[in-house]
Amino acid sequence: MPAPTIVDQKLGGSPADSPHDGDGRLHLVILGRDGAVPRALPVRGQILIGRDDEADLRLADPRASRHHARITIGETIEIEDLASANGTRVRDQPISPRTKVRLERGDAIAIGGTLMILQSGAPEVSARRVWSHGYLETRLIEECGRAQNDHSSLALARVHLTAPASAILVEEIITNLLRGGELLAAYAPGEYEILMLGTNPIAARVLLDGVVAALRGRQIDSTTALAIYPADGTSPQALIGRAAERVSAGTVAASAGTAAGQPGVIVESKAMRNLHALAHRAAAGNSHVLIVGETGAGKEVLAETVHRASPRAAKPFLALNCAALTESLVESELFGYERGAFTGANQAKVGLLEAAAGGTVFLDEIGEMPLPTQAKLLRVLETRQVLRVGATQTRAIDVRFLAATNRDLEEEVAEKRFREDLYFRLNVITLEIPPLRERPEEIEPLARMFLGRLAEAVGRSAPVLSAESLALLRGCAWPGNIRELRNVIERAFVLCAGAEITADHLPVEKMRRRPVEAPPAAGAPHAKTPPTGEEGSAEPRGLKEIERQAIVDALERCHFNQTRAAELLGMPRRTFCKRLREYAIPRPRA
Repeated sequence: MPAPTIVDQKLGGSPADSPHDGDGRLHLVILGRDGAVPRALPVRGQILIGRDDEADLRLADPRASRHHARITIGETIEIEDLASANGTRVRDQPISPRTKVRLERGDAIAIGGTLMILQSGAPEVSARRVWSHGYLETRLIEECGRAQNDHSSLALARVHLTAPASAILVEEIITNLLRGGELLAAYAPGEYEILMLGTNPIAARVLLDGVVAALRGRQIDSTTALAIYPADGTSPQALIGRAAERVSAGTVAASAGTAAGQPGVIVESKAMRNLHALAHRAAAGNSHVLIVGETGAGKEVLAETVHRASPRAAKPFLALNCAALTESLVESELFGYERGAFTGANQAKVGLLEAAAGGTVFLDEIGEMPLPTQAKLLRVLETRQVLRVGATQTRAIDVRFLAATNRDLEEEVAEKRFREDLYFRLNVITLEIPPLRERPEEIEPLARMFLGRLAEAVGRSAPVLSAESLALLRGCAWPGNIRELRNVIERAFVLCAGAEITADHLPVEKMRRRPVEAPPAAGAPHAKTPPTGEEGSAEPRGLKEIERQAIVDALERCHFNQTRAAELLGMPRRTFCKRLREYAIPRPRA
């Protein structure tokens, strides 16, 4: 199991009077996910190690305690375990809690899955490097899976330079501010990404504000954006897309679908014209609407379309990510609370559902909502009333609910992961968005629309798409749908310094891979896809055979990495593993 990455480090000190080295310097070498990371130690003082935000050396290690150990540097250097849950080992021997143990040069310290080695002298290697966007994508897949299992959070930040600047200077400024576990990647010239593990939105925002201030101090202007797991998405594509949308808008507060929700939504295919016609008919009523479709297909955009076409268009449109709705959040944020309801409730607070009076509430990722929260939501849907925390009387609300999911809710109901009564309550009208690969005629106009918006934002002319680049765009399977297309176009726009986007500006190897058929969404009409056989005598295959082959193809493309294959198909990993068992697809052995 790879060692967790360091997340934070606030160490300093002058190189004098060191207990172990003539030049007065000591450092720790931490072996983590990103290789050997050196950390200089202060001359004297104490260093707190653990998962706590205030720790001097903070570790994103689930086996580390919040206050795990303390290193004391004076005439000697000693380490003390602070009664941690999993203990501390020095020289491969466990040390007793609350007992100081002397350290020598070369000693190895093990805390959970993290290994640290005490060294003398100044660090001889750079503490970090700037990674590629491709590495960050791969790493993000792993970290999203780990965060889901550990119920932890992470943040993805984008930094956009508004004018050309020295890459060496910018990277030096940013890396000097980043904490140990934060991974810096170059998205494109003048564009950077930062992956932050085990952090919260406030801490991530504080860090980004520091980056902006430090860059401005060197006359470098920038804009930044954040996407938080799970509040802004639970997949790498969703997080990258949200961060890209927000940095393009120039504000962190922009909602996930703002760019695509502006006038000019592309509706070219017959399927999408029929869908939007149905959406406008559904908008006239007050019934609940369930929107289904793959990740990135445009579910929130369609929800905003329904809202704008409804009699509630002049009232608020409130988008909520259900993956982030814990029980405590539902009680205090959605329903509100009365003054004195709990410690810190100095005044009454109106809940979000009350604040959206007369408008529309969009419940995104409804399939991710925990069962206890589903019960609370069902009661609100049935009674149209909320009870504030600390209140004794309910309050009536007037909102319309729209919901969206990329999961098969009927399967979730069968597996007892989604309430059947809530499913039937939400599923009054169903709008199913076809994936982008089934409406290829919209790829080119979507790409041109994204280019136009990007060019307008920076005051330059929009580059044209070459014939070769258009062929690549049309031939790609787009497993991430419109969100993935937008990311590719944005990166190509940044890389393109001329008037034409060519194949050199696109991820050619990724786009030339053989398209993979994703399994149909819930309720979708199943395409009759015949296998290749004798000319003119193809026999239609069954749905299960098509789906099984799609899974096998995805595994082969991802070198049998199940997490990446599930992500490629837009399928939850749990469902993907279930399909492996159902179709008797052998799992690769390590």
